[in-house]
Amino acid sequence: MPVVTFTVRRGLSASEKTTLSQAMLEAQVAAGFAKNDLFHRFLEVAPGDLLVDARYPAYEADRTERFVLVEVIISADRPPAVAKTMADEAVRLLGERLGLAPQDILFLFQGNDPTSPRFPGQSNGGPGHA
Repeated sequence: MPVVTFTVRRGLSASEKTTLSQAMLEAQVAAGFAKNDLFHRFLEVAPGDLLVDARYPAYEADRTERFVLVEVIISADRPPAVAKTMADEAVRLLGERLGLAPQDILFLFQGNDPTSPRFPGQSNGGPGHA
């Protein structure tokens, strides 16, 4: 169960948010998660509240005002290839659908203890766990 937070500068349209979410969900499916495993949220901040280096680590082109920080929490027991597949596919899809350049997307993956309680009244684990 990936939990995805998109941090963006204010002004993103509802359509752009939907496109971001749909592309990320497709990337999650490509990485082995279920299609109905949808837990996405958007944090919109003022331009001065999202400060980023224009070219870190070594991009040739500057990041733009369209920069998106994508934080993904997945189970700590998932292999690193899962995060790589998800990020690679999301970058490809966001480039195609929104014209986002790779330097305008930054992923942060965090591992969550797969035995932590999440859904009251439900057991953890089994197919599709985070």
